[in-house]
Amino acid sequence: MKEKIIQTALRICEKQGYESFSMRKLAAKLNLDPMAVYHYFRNKEELTKAMVEQIFNRFQEEIVVSERSPRTNLKKVLIAYWNLFVEYPGMSLFLVKNSHEGFPSVLSLNEKLQNIFLKSFPETDVNIILNVIIDFIHGNALASASLFSKVKNNETKIISNQKEFESSLSYLLDQFSKK
Repeated sequence: MKEKIIQTALRICEKQGYESFSMRKLAAKLNLDPMAVYHYFRNKEELTKAMVEQIFNRFQEEIVVSERSPRTNLKKVLIAYWNLFVEYPGMSLFLVKNSHEGFPSVLSLNEKLQNIFLKSFPETDVNIILNVIIDFIHGNALASASLFSKVKNNETKIISNQKEFESSLSYLLDQFSKK
């Protein structure tokens, strides 16, 4: 039941936004008494944390990093990260607006990204690069998701937008290489 609650909450949040999400709406969608949800999650914050943790843990399990080419690894992970936020634009907006410090899986991902960045750009300030790239990804994914919601043929548009994103990402990474 806990998994069903998380998945239903994610769908509600992605459709209606995280700010307008409520445990009552969730309970109604699940055809449960509102107090039944509190049996599994003490409050909205605990449920939100479970949603973020589930998405980021799954993402980290899916990404594969090899030791051969740090730059290629970095690009693959960043493209996968972009895809994650195209799939969950509401989550992206939520993380932009709120501190990610309370989410261990987000902190773990940031550490992995820092390590990959260090291998790719050993002579630069990794924190600055990471912040610029993450902001770029969030902004691009949010803009893309907004655009996709207005277009009928999403699949074609997503592929086209991903190619544009990849090109822009390559350019941005090349700029960091020059420093």
